Amino acid sequence: MPSRMTPRWLLLLPALLVPPAAFSEEVVKRVGQVTFRVDQSQAFPGGVMVVRLYAQGALGAAYAILDGQRVPFSLASGIPRALVPIPLNAAAAPGTLGVEILTRRGRQRVPLPVTIAPRAYPARTVVLPEEKRPLLRQPSATRDGRQLLGLLRAETPVEPRRLAPPITIVPGLGFGGEQTWVGGSPVESMTDATWGEQHRGVDFEVPRGTAVMTPTRGTVLFAGPLTLSGQTLVIDHGQGVVSALFYLSRIDVKTGDRVEPGDVVGLSGDTGVAPTPLVQWRTYLHGVAVDPAALLQLLN
Repeated sequence: MPSRMTPRWLLLLPALLVPPAAFSEEVVKRVGQVTFRVDQSQAFPGGVMVVRLYAQGALGAAYAILDGQRVPFSLASGIPRALVPIPLNAAAAPGTLGVEILTRRGRQRVPLPVTIAPRAYPARTVVLPEEKRPLLRQPSATRDGRQLLGLLRAETPVEPRRLAPPITIVPGLGFGGEQTWVGGSPVESMTDATWGEQHRGVDFEVPRGTAVMTPTRGTVLFAGPLTLSGQTLVIDHGQGVVSALFYLSRIDVKTGDRVEPGDVVGLSGDTGVAPTPLVQWRTYLHGVAVDPAALLQLLN
C-alpha cells in the first residue's frame, strides 16, 4: 500500500506550473429547456474546454464533439459536464463544438461557436545518453507504446477530484514544445503510440529517490516497466482523466490499488530514456495529451 505525505502543493503551485494566459470567455446558448455553457478559459492547443448542461428535467445521454472527438457527459456535482481535450496540433481559430443529446424523439444536435486561442510552446532539444539509444531499436518499444495508449483511454464514471503536482519542490516544465532527441528518434510518438513529436508531459528535475505523490485519488491501471518510459505508473482519476508518471526508480503500489491525495506512490529515477534523474508527469483526457496546468486550473 502507498505511504502518506502531507501535500504542500497549495503553497508552491505558482512556482510549479506557470498557468496559461487566460482566454476568459464563456459561450452560453439556450435551446428549449436546456442551457449550454462552454468554459473557454483554457481553450488552446493542448488545453481543455468544459461544457455544462443545465435543464429543469432529466436529460438523456449526451456527448460533446470537437473535430471528430466524441466525449461523453458525466455528472460533476450533479450537473452534466464534458471535459473536451484540444489536441496539441489543433489550429488556433474559431470553430464549432457540437453537443448531441439522445432523447425519446431521437438525437438533438446543437452547434456552439467556440474559439481556440493561440499558444506558443518553445522547442526543446534533448540528448539521449549513448547507453540508452539501443532502447529505441527494441521491438518491445512499439508494443509498449500501444499498450500504454490503451491504458490512457480509460473511461470510468467516477468524478475526478482536485489535482496536485506529483512533485512539490521544483517547477514542472516543458509541455507542448516540439522536442528533438539527439541520438534517436521518434521518441515521443513511440512512447505513447500517438503521432507527433511535441513533448506531452512536464518534467520535474529532482535527485534520484525523491518521493513522488499521486496527483489525486484514483485507481492504478498499470505499475511496472515499459521500454521507453521506464518504471511507469498509470492512474485513472475518472471521467477520462488519466495521469502517467515516467522514469521512476521505485514503485510502491500495484495494479488495482486505490490511491488517495498525499499518497507517496514511488521514487524519482532515471529509468527508460530519461536523460537525467527526473519525474515526468503526463495528463491525458480521453486519450489525448493535455497540459497538466489546464487541468489544475479547471478541476481546482
